[in-house]
Amino acid sequence: MTLVYLIITATAAVFYVMYKGDLSFVLFAFLLALPLLLLLLLAVCSAFVKITVLCGAHVTERDGSAAVRVRIRNRSFLPVSSCRVKLEYSVSAPFEESAPAVRSAVLPIGGRSEETLLFRLLPEHCGTVSVKIKYAVLRDLMGITFLRKKINFRADITVLPRIFPAAEPPEADYVYNAESCVFSKEKPGDDPSEIFMLREYRDGDRHNLIHWKLSGRSENFIVRELSKPVSGRTLIIADFGGCRDADGADRVFETAASLSAFLTENGSAHFIAVPLSDGGFKTSEITDEDSFYAAVTELSREIKGFGFNCSEERTAELYGGEFFINGGFSRVAAVSERRGGRYEEMLSELFGETRLTVIDAFGEKSGE
Repeated sequence: MTLVYLIITATAAVFYVMYKGDLSFVLFAFLLALPLLLLLLLAVCSAFVKITVLCGAHVTERDGSAAVRVRIRNRSFLPVSSCRVKLEYSVSAPFEESAPAVRSAVLPIGGRSEETLLFRLLPEHCGTVSVKIKYAVLRDLMGITFLRKKINFRADITVLPRIFPAAEPPEADYVYNAESCVFSKEKPGDDPSEIFMLREYRDGDRHNLIHWKLSGRSENFIVRELSKPVSGRTLIIADFGGCRDADGADRVFETAASLSAFLTENGSAHFIAVPLSDGGFKTSEITDEDSFYAAVTELSREIKGFGFNCSEERTAELYGGEFFINGGFSRVAAVSERRGGRYEEMLSELFGETRLTVIDAFGEKSGE
């Protein structure tokens, strides 16, 4: 439309030069003033245009979808020939270093009407997708002039790992260890290593539970009520040191998260440990469903800082720390893409074969 206007204006200018008449002058003056008139009408219309951006969900699973809706409402009677919205997004995922991508859409907005633009993003890897919309471009009735209307929308969408059903519990065959168990604070049991509470004697109580020293100071017998062990302390290690691409990182993360989800569903409190690129490690304690999703969401946002270049020697040094060795874990499940017997031998020396399970992220499992 702009090209057509320029051709008509040039033709009118030629006629005005060749023919010094009133009609050619009026036509030429009108064409020169037309853009200013259209721009003025567009400015008035823009003041009555309201643009709202809605992010459908700030959290989604890998290979899922995230929708960003741009709602444009024109409250004036003047139409807008076109409204162009440009969305920029960048992906923060392991091994993914790319420039921000751009998606754009254009649609007309009638007078006193409302339209919606839908941008659907399909993240391929765990991490974070940063979305940004700076402004919308409005054009007049003839498409000659335009105005930018600020939006300044920013949002981060966390891409979580997919959760798969676990085939079997990893701690099904471990040997009970009272020193590494978590005890119930609500229900008593019969574990002699931990006392739940002290109370007065009731008919039917076993005599070997009587606390004789305290009973000698009281008029009634005092009985020890024993604790009930809830579960063994399980440690899940998500070792990203053997990953060579984003797909491998997704496999390790999803395997560890699926195992954690299985333990959570079965009421087993546990820890997840992830080596970091700065030489340390990050731990998350999982006690219920809320803490599970909070931990997985936080790990997804920080996945770029995981130790993807951590060597086996550095891993052995890290796993030999106080938290891993003396943490009282009755079962250790290491999820990794490191292959070969050397890695498993290293972990066996640190944790012992009886409580270690090495899970290959490709689906192989050993060390049981």
